[in-house]
Amino acid sequence: MTERTIHVFAKSGMTIVRDSGAPCNQSDIVGNALNGDAFSWENPTDLSLTFPSQKVAITFDDKDGYLTDDPFAGSTVHDQQLTEATTINGKTYQPSDEHVRWKENPPVNIENEYEVTLFDAAGNCYRMVGVSITQGYNTEVVGVMFEGPEPPPGTVLHYKQGISQYSSGQSMEITDAASTFQVVVCFLEGTLIDTPEGPRPIEALAVGDRVLTLDDGPQPLRWTGRFEAFGRGALAPIRIAKGTFGNRRDLLVSPNHRMLLRSPAAELHFGQSEVLVPAKALVDGERVRPVPMRRVVYHHLLLDHHAAVFAEGIASETLFLGDITLSIVGTAAQADLRENFPHLMGMTLCRSSLTPAETQVIGTSGFSGISRQGSVSPADAQAVLQRVA
Repeated sequence: MTERTIHVFAKSGMTIVRDSGAPCNQSDIVGNALNGDAFSWENPTDLSLTFPSQKVAITFDDKDGYLTDDPFAGSTVHDQQLTEATTINGKTYQPSDEHVRWKENPPVNIENEYEVTLFDAAGNCYRMVGVSITQGYNTEVVGVMFEGPEPPPGTVLHYKQGISQYSSGQSMEITDAASTFQVVVCFLEGTLIDTPEGPRPIEALAVGDRVLTLDDGPQPLRWTGRFEAFGRGALAPIRIAKGTFGNRRDLLVSPNHRMLLRSPAAELHFGQSEVLVPAKALVDGERVRPVPMRRVVYHHLLLDHHAAVFAEGIASETLFLGDITLSIVGTAAQADLRENFPHLMGMTLCRSSLTPAETQVIGTSGFSGISRQGSVSPADAQAVLQRVA
């Protein structure tokens, strides 16, 4: 089976009221809809739904790429079994190795209980999915997600009596986070970034903090971003072992994150001795390799221009704002960037960037890292030479 992660709006963070603003007759419409169209039970009143700003990740095994209702064969769970502890609505669900529902420490699985169509103020239609967690024979709808387009943050959706449609026992294709975020460019949480005050963990940096850049000295951060992902497959971080390019410690970045490296061969073939190279193109199976993880937390750093900062002591890129980046950082982040940093759209790269195919022309052993002094230390240079030999 394949392990997958979905992100759910917890029902405890949702608000459902009548369009007039008056409270509903039911206190848990999302949960009650497990047994039928509880939204319609408020007839004739239309309903307004708002959603929390944060989601909860739920990770489970999946065999077919679809989130379905009742993944059971008799009393045995055969799909969508929880693989990681999840806390939602104040309750923690622990995975179980058991597959038979009536046994002690029963299996815990995820289900698609129902789907209902909702509308925004402009009439756009969204398909909301009620997600449940089942322990043995006890099933509870814990939250909702969306099949297809998701409404922008802060959007109020409406259940229209006589127009909105409810259906149970549905099957929804699971969108793999890796397909959405495989082009992300960012550092793994815990990475040390050089600042005028010394190296600091990337997660401790905030807007306004200064970081050291290769070309322009200390520069203030204009924006930072963070997201969690399933850290396997296309999103498995790339580990660059300590000393490979002069880095002080192991450096872990997303596969498409670019390192600024130096190579005489790059100047010979491409006209520049310093080039940006995606981490995935440097994989050699030894010193540079993917390290799959169950969960990863990636961080973005944005400056006034695309630049090289020092991560674990060697030069590596900051966030480059382009159409691809904007399409994958998330709706809220995209809106924030467009509103507050319109002047940063259409950046230019601080150096030319090589494709994986162009990198193969040089070979992974033909590069050296760039430290704050502009070259690797003698000890690290010797380590690189030994690796090349």
